[in-house]
Amino acid sequence: MAQPNSKQPAPSADYKTIAAEYARAKRAKEASDAAKQQQQQQQQQQQQQDGAPKTKANASELQRKAFEARRKSAFGRRWWWAVGFWLWLLCIHAVGILLFTSGFLLTRMVLDEKSECAVPPVEPAGSWKGMGTVEGGCWHPKSFDKAVVVIIDALRYDFTVPVADNAPFHNAFPFLHETALQSPQNAFLRPFIADPPTATLQRLKGLTTGTLPTFIDAGSNFAGTAIEEDNLLMQMKGLGQRIVHIGDDTWVSLFPDYFEPNISRAYDSFNVWDLHTVDTGVIDHLAPLLQPENKGKWDVLIGHLLGVDHAGHRYGPDHPAMKAKLEQMDAWLRDLSTQIDDDTVLIVMGDHGMDEKGDHGGESDDEVEAALWMQGTPCQPD
Repeated sequence: MAQPNSKQPAPSADYKTIAAEYARAKRAKEASDAAKQQQQQQQQQQQQQDGAPKTKANASELQRKAFEARRKSAFGRRWWWAVGFWLWLLCIHAVGILLFTSGFLLTRMVLDEKSECAVPPVEPAGSWKGMGTVEGGCWHPKSFDKAVVVIIDALRYDFTVPVADNAPFHNAFPFLHETALQSPQNAFLRPFIADPPTATLQRLKGLTTGTLPTFIDAGSNFAGTAIEEDNLLMQMKGLGQRIVHIGDDTWVSLFPDYFEPNISRAYDSFNVWDLHTVDTGVIDHLAPLLQPENKGKWDVLIGHLLGVDHAGHRYGPDHPAMKAKLEQMDAWLRDLSTQIDDDTVLIVMGDHGMDEKGDHGGESDDEVEAALWMQGTPCQPD
């Protein structure tokens, strides 16, 4: 049996060429794949490198938005607290203003009723001759026929009583206290408490009407209007009594056409630098009316002096000008009291006091404590 030939024939040149081409193509593909893989890795690395700032930016943006949200929330809470606080404060102020205007700034009601001689306010305690008539005294026995009323503006009570110190305004006006001690059956001196506001116009209203002024009335101190409610001067005028006024022109604005026109004299009251014109006018024109030939011209004589008040406003009470003015009042009243007959009562009063700076209008003790002095020889009722 013949043996096959074990020697294989040599590959042809075409096969080697194909194998070489295949190997070359394979290496090229592997190189291309390696290049692509490397390129992909580089792209991934580049993307990772490019994405890192974006991630950080996104994180920062998220943090910023979260911070803004927290800030807005905190601001909203604070805003509502602030609004609530101011609303609460506004309500408190509104309630305070309401209470203030309805309580402190009271407005006084004017009463239209007028007193009548035949209608006493209370049942009389006894009877007397002429009871219930003008001549008999209406509601109580008549004591005097005439009255001289001297108002020393801002006459503080301690100006009239002995005080153990060296203040210029103390012990310069002793006449009132001396007569009250020496003749208690004919004269007395007492503190005269004024209801605030302690301004002249309000005090004159209180003295003549018997009413208590309110603080809102203080605004009218510089522009008084006529009093229309029942008052002393209206009653006197209605009874036919003749009233003479000399001094502060505030009386004329409150009581127009009440005073005897040919005798009364009014002086400007707001020139606080002038200490003497009003006082000199009162002193010069009041004394002659007390002479017997002139007593038939009046029933009530009112003199309102301003020197003490003006000295206080200009210098204060602790000044030689105040001492000089008080000494002038003392000397004048000593002389005036000797000219008062037994049918006339002499009344001296302050409408208010003054504080340590010479001002008034408030409710301190020195501002509300004025002086009241009366002297006369009262007749005994029948």
